[in-house]
Amino acid sequence: MTSLRRVGPALLALAAAAPALAQEGEGGGQSLLDIFIKGIEWPAYFILVGSVVAITLVIEHFLTIRRSNISPIDQIKQAKAQIEARNFRECMETMKKSRTFFATVMAAALNNARHGFDAMHEAAVEKSGEISGGMFRKAEYLNILGNLGPLMGLLGTVWGMIIAFGELGAGGGESGAGGLARGISLALVNTLLGLSLAVVGLGFFGVCRNRIDSMTVHATVEALDLLEYFRPSATRSSEGRRPANPEGARPTAKPTADAPAKT
Repeated sequence: MTSLRRVGPALLALAAAAPALAQEGEGGGQSLLDIFIKGIEWPAYFILVGSVVAITLVIEHFLTIRRSNISPIDQIKQAKAQIEARNFRECMETMKKSRTFFATVMAAALNNARHGFDAMHEAAVEKSGEISGGMFRKAEYLNILGNLGPLMGLLGTVWGMIIAFGELGAGGGESGAGGLARGISLALVNTLLGLSLAVVGLGFFGVCRNRIDSMTVHATVEALDLLEYFRPSATRSSEGRRPANPEGARPTAKPTADAPAKT
């Protein structure tokens, strides 16, 4: 936001010279594309590179952060069926073979079964935070690019103003419209590119962040819900968090803390 406020005064200063740019366009018959191409200078190259990186990150996000890669419904149902059937070792092997978010969290929890329910719960939460943190850090690059875009555009704006007013100074205040128009077009083109990068970067950063948060929280809740099967019955009843055998879904025999280690 601070960068955008800085761009405003620069644009107002250039508005006074806009008639010269319009006169050049009418006399020379330049198209908007010609003005755009001629207005590209070295700050624009950094903006274009940042735009390519931002688009790549967005595409990569939508290809990898999907429900099928985070918490597949079939995998959750399979894990639940295996735990209810007390096939703990089979469940652990199945989770270890998969690379989904849900499977990784469940595998980390089951690996700590020998230490009790609390250790399993803590391991699941820690692994969930570790993986989701990596996803958030990757999406954070969109935020960085989105904030750098207006700054690079402002740099191009100042560069164009220097050229424009330099032409005015060299001509004693009566410079030709061509030199003045070049500086103005350079300033405005770079400003446009910088703002475009900001819109793409910041816009998709919000979308990607919300997608990651929604999917990872859902997968973590599903994993923690399955871990409730390993909570000691006395603790479960005293805390009133879950009934001992709701609707006949839970096994009547309580799994022991080291149940996954048994065949």
